[in-house]
Amino acid sequence: MRRLRTGAAGLALTAALSLVATACNANGAPSTSGTTPAGTPTAAAPSSSPAPRPTPTAPQLSLQVLGSYPSPVWVGPAPGDRRHLFLALRRGRVLQLDADGRRLRTLLDLQDEVSTGAEQGLLSIAFDPAYARNRRLYVNYTDQAGDTQVVAYTVVRGRAVRPQRLLAIHQPYPNHNGGLVLFDRTGMLLVGMGDGGNAGDPENRAQDLDSLLGKILRIHPRTGRPAPGNPYARSPYVWALGLRQPWRFTFDTNGDLYLGDVGQQDLEEINVVPPRLQAGANYGWSVYEGTARFKEDAQFTPGGPLIAPALTYSHAEGGCSVTVGEVYRGQDIPWLRGRLVFGDYCAGDLLAVGRTRAGLGAVADLGVQAQALQAFGRDPRGELLVLTVDTLARLVPGG
Repeated sequence: MRRLRTGAAGLALTAALSLVATACNANGAPSTSGTTPAGTPTAAAPSSSPAPRPTPTAPQLSLQVLGSYPSPVWVGPAPGDRRHLFLALRRGRVLQLDADGRRLRTLLDLQDEVSTGAEQGLLSIAFDPAYARNRRLYVNYTDQAGDTQVVAYTVVRGRAVRPQRLLAIHQPYPNHNGGLVLFDRTGMLLVGMGDGGNAGDPENRAQDLDSLLGKILRIHPRTGRPAPGNPYARSPYVWALGLRQPWRFTFDTNGDLYLGDVGQQDLEEINVVPPRLQAGANYGWSVYEGTARFKEDAQFTPGGPLIAPALTYSHAEGGCSVTVGEVYRGQDIPWLRGRLVFGDYCAGDLLAVGRTRAGLGAVADLGVQAQALQAFGRDPRGELLVLTVDTLARLVPGG
């Protein structure tokens, strides 16, 4: 069984990058605050304390299979619609289902436009918060050239039509595409971008503000232009940086961001970041992998708070690719409410952890296996959905 280690959620490696030898403001301009205070470490990762090994938590839970689908990557309802689910398949289709997972129709078919090698494909969708009024749907996929496309569609009579390209980003390799599109609480669209692939971020893109790779981008959903309030004048699309492969992230109702960054060779990590530290946040890759130094010659890009992982685990103890799920806010499993549910593609065990004032608490093993875990979602009632490589299921109480 894996040993998971927790640290302080949202802990900055230093109070801000003004503690690094070359201090800067969040817009990338030189700071007037002077040099690093004497004796201040240059963003060394904090130590983390071992958490107890996960133990099964009563009452018993199980997965209720709702359907079998090829390579599902995203599932959820549209705002204001309590009768349907929508399911995105990596090969390029978005399906409309009933609330129990039965297929009704194809909402969007991009199979002729999507590349599906390595980690490519249709990677996620997002519904506009005002979908009931404007019928706008957003998709993130890799095109036939392997490049990222973020495209908005308008849904008319059960079909997604009138595509509007918002972003097109060249991908140098077929892996580490990121792929999540997710709305923040201000109504702006976040786009998760991996470091572009290969191994070890060979071109150091994650810390390079001249690249959009290894970042979370924040755009206006109507125009695709940089969202107002973005922190870096030099790179106006960038909301956060220092990421390797941010496959999935989610917000809780209080605005806390839970972000999983898939590791390179040793460590998987989950970050928990309160709203005050999200703009300009630097997650450390490839200077660090988790809490371990990765590149001795790499340097942090000045500009914002350096975020230490709230939870890490080692590949040597099982697991290979972390998947952050949802903070459970449903009704059917009261004791799980308020805990983040997450898992790992290789390990398959579903785990939960709660937020505490100091960081994250003990990790609970839910006693449920989801082999080849892909992603999580919610149904219209807020109950947790689980996607594996070929299955849509719901987490339910009982054996």
